[in-house]
Amino acid sequence: MELLKNLKLAVKILRKNRSNNILIYTHIDTDGITSRVILEELMNKLNIKAEFRFLKQLGTDTINEIPFNDYDLIIFADLGSGQINLIKDKLKEVKTKIPQIIILDHHITAKTQIPENIINVNPWNNNIDGGKEICGAGVCYLFAKMCNPRYTDLAKYAILGAVGDVQNLEGKLNGLNEIILKDAIELGDIVAFPDLQFYGKHTKPLFASIKYFSDVRTDLLNNDSRIINFINNINRKHNLNIVAKESLCDLTFEEKRILGSEFLTKCNRYVPNSWAKFLPKVIFGSSYEFKQEDIKTPFRNLEEFSTCINACSRYGDYETPLQVLNGDRDKYYSKMITRLNNHKRNLSKSLQYIKDEVEIIQNDKFQYFEVEKGMIEGHIIGIVAGMSYSLEEVNWKKPIFALGELDNGYKVSARCPKLLSFAEDINLADAINYASKKMGGSGGGHKFACGAYIPEKGDFIKYLECKL
Repeated sequence: MELLKNLKLAVKILRKNRSNNILIYTHIDTDGITSRVILEELMNKLNIKAEFRFLKQLGTDTINEIPFNDYDLIIFADLGSGQINLIKDKLKEVKTKIPQIIILDHHITAKTQIPENIINVNPWNNNIDGGKEICGAGVCYLFAKMCNPRYTDLAKYAILGAVGDVQNLEGKLNGLNEIILKDAIELGDIVAFPDLQFYGKHTKPLFASIKYFSDVRTDLLNNDSRIINFINNINRKHNLNIVAKESLCDLTFEEKRILGSEFLTKCNRYVPNSWAKFLPKVIFGSSYEFKQEDIKTPFRNLEEFSTCINACSRYGDYETPLQVLNGDRDKYYSKMITRLNNHKRNLSKSLQYIKDEVEIIQNDKFQYFEVEKGMIEGHIIGIVAGMSYSLEEVNWKKPIFALGELDNGYKVSARCPKLLSFAEDINLADAINYASKKMGGSGGGHKFACGAYIPEKGDFIKYLECKL
């Protein structure tokens, strides 16, 4: 098994370099930050000194910033597999001793011959889907556990990384994630249980969680009074007392089961017949929570915790989520909550701008909109694109692309509702990767959510048409 072989080899290389100069790069999203926490704690457990840095992306510009000449071992976590060619070419310029490279990643590997001094620990080497079955933090956890099987206290971070990377897209975690989850549950760090797939289980009132559910557009979307009537009708029909202003976490299992069944029945009236069989996957699933975190806080549910992390990291603040995960709550807890509230305001303001000022252009198979420079920040335009499905002028049965103007090109983000990605098997990542390369840029991501940078718009839309 290639993954196991490379894990063992990577551990051997780490131990061989334990007294040498080690530099570790991690990505900046939830998966990247949890990867860093795992590797920091691993180095502490092994009493190995290493330098850590965050890396927003590994590309033709940033590769020149990496000091390959100054270190004996460089580790890339949650990035690197797709940029092995860049790393290989840069290593040719090293004038001193060529460093060992360990890549702990879950993204698709570039097609190239990998030299002996690069160890690529990646699930795709064994045809394990790195988009669904394990994230970058999960690979880091397997690396840590290969160093010492007793390090299962790190499993909880890998599960947070997986949820942050939306690897529970189909309602629950699968594959290698399930094995890691078992470690976290057995240690008492995480609880998992059947639940409804509404967002804001601990921080929003139930009617608000239903209000913004946009994977299926029903008459409940953005309509408080209809949602309250819907809940009241369920109460009368089933002799329940579900309170619309309480949170989903306040409901019993039976109340959730009945609410979900009634919601499923309603959604069935709004979807094509061929889509109906996929509805349960977007309504029912599993929730994952940190057992030691207080209920009714944004840190209890892992999806909401990931939002807190993104509310910091998307604005360049990586220190706050890192310190919160490391247990420093005195100073950084309030800072994270402030960041979260600012993030929510930015999203609300940006969505209102899309509604009032931006034209949604309809294509046969997709739709798109363009944003002038400075109107929406590039690091949140993807989130805003996803939120735009709450707007009437956006067709919820088509993918949507957002093109945001930057100082030196365009940030492109693509989104589609989960139900659409299941029913039509759309692969936005392939489309955006193809079109961005044609424009001299680069892009990729998930089938239902991805992004790209392109130097100019040109025929980008026409190239998308070729792949969708």
